Amino acid sequence: MKPEKRGRGRPAGSRVDPAERQAALLDAAERAIRSKGPTVGLGDVAAEAGFVRSAVYAMFPNRDALMAALSERTAQRLLAEITRRADGSTDLRQRMSLFFDVVSGWIADEPNLYRALSGDPAAGVFERLAVAVEFMLAAAFASDQRAPAAAPWSRAIVGSAVAAAEWWCRTETMPRVELVEHLTALCWDGGAALPFVAENIKTIDSGAL
Repeated sequence: MKPEKRGRGRPAGSRVDPAERQAALLDAAERAIRSKGPTVGLGDVAAEAGFVRSAVYAMFPNRDALMAALSERTAQRLLAEITRRADGSTDLRQRMSLFFDVVSGWIADEPNLYRALSGDPAAGVFERLAVAVEFMLAAAFASDQRAPAAAPWSRAIVGSAVAAAEWWCRTETMPRVELVEHLTALCWDGGAALPFVAENIKTIDSGAL
């Protein structure tokens, strides 16, 4: 029996699984960013993965596409970590606290990845996290007049976590658990948690700041 002829254009050997190739490149991108810094290019990723550049370009046409895919995967991992640690709890305050803890911990542990993935306001890791928070809020507000607030509130929640975590990483003025509780108290209790009184507001209005 004659062996089956290979079709025109069909590569010899087993086919490359696109999902496996993408995962390998994203893993390589993480390693390259950790070791070389947040501005690595596709050539650095190809070298780290042991691939020729054309293999990278076949999967990601440019660096922005690679960073967007890495942001998506990172956001999914952070959200999965929150879910895992919540362990089925429906305590919303606890989930908010876990959100702040996971985000601030990731920024502290992965400074190069944080800088690499936070640059694009439309496709960075924090916008993807904000989209997830927005979805959760929108579901909670489904029959509520506050539904339009889901989009800005989700960005405010994520933005406060990022800004506070950046400050905390620079100053190290308190334990992470204390930072997380302060953020949770502010977002959970809202403006009512702020100790403003009329005299404070008058002082600010007078230009004291």
